[in-house]
Amino acid sequence: MAWIQLSSPHAHNRITTDQVMRQVLLACIPGILALTWFFGPGILINLLLSCFAALTAEALVLWLRHRPMSVLKDNSALVTGVLLGLCLPATAAWWVPLLGGFFALLVGKQLFGGLGQNPFNPAMAAYAFLLVSFPLQVSIWPQPVTPLSTGDASWLHSLPGMDAMTGATALDAWRNKGLLMAEEFWQDESRLAPEMLQAWASVALAWLLGGLYLIHRRIINWQLPVAFLTTLFIVGAFVWGWDTSHYAPPWLHIGAGSAVFAAFFILTDPVSGATSLRGKIYFGIGTALLVIAIRTWGIYPDGVAFSVLLMNFAAPAMDYYTRPRVYGQARAQRGIRKEKQS
Repeated sequence: MAWIQLSSPHAHNRITTDQVMRQVLLACIPGILALTWFFGPGILINLLLSCFAALTAEALVLWLRHRPMSVLKDNSALVTGVLLGLCLPATAAWWVPLLGGFFALLVGKQLFGGLGQNPFNPAMAAYAFLLVSFPLQVSIWPQPVTPLSTGDASWLHSLPGMDAMTGATALDAWRNKGLLMAEEFWQDESRLAPEMLQAWASVALAWLLGGLYLIHRRIINWQLPVAFLTTLFIVGAFVWGWDTSHYAPPWLHIGAGSAVFAAFFILTDPVSGATSLRGKIYFGIGTALLVIAIRTWGIYPDGVAFSVLLMNFAAPAMDYYTRPRVYGQARAQRGIRKEKQS
């Protein structure tokens, strides 16, 4: 008689939602510091405004639905406001993070029933809404400077509504290089200054540090970020190798945009993403493929937000076809099970 090793039917985890959200907020600190250092204190103002709008919208819906205000203590609305605020440039007008915060909670979350019911990532839904509605406000970032690298107060000019030296991001600059060859583009500092690449690479490393902290604390699994970043690099290298003069190199896909931030803080959303381990891997691979497609042939230079939202559509199907083995069963039942005919 053969014995089948089965897993236990119960899983005990003492960590609560508010504790998870606090860990995510702690993991965001390195990225917040890096963005503030290179792009100015406008990042902090965006965070304050987006968080205020998110918490206000959540409280308003709780009041209208006669729910206790203690729900705010789970910190989910605060995390949504933080993730949205970190996506916005430091020089964005003050009403941009406010409008985004209200949209994220009212439309992206509470419209579907609240925490655990939203099919789309609220922060990415709000960012996509802002990007489509106000592309200049959302896509133009200030040029990276630091207080130690300049003798004047230019670092303080990166505030909402103030004049500052702004320009396209590295990915946007590459997209708009026209018919220039790659060698000509890299030599033209007016299009892509070395300080810009250094700044975004440093920010990416800060997000990597925060992501490793979440993995160490077992808040997220390592498989999904690795699947996303690996696919992004491999497919990006393949496309780049097809035409190195007109397609972005793979390291630019990883370090010059929001790829690392999305890998650890956006794709790992337990509500809008896939839940099974194999589904998470497929989710990361599919998102990376869409990012490469949008960045290479689409009209938006980054494309992470739209890729995540598109994959949110596919997350239920991925969970359906990648269901793990149920306790008491010898193997997993995936896909449509055909009933035996009598």
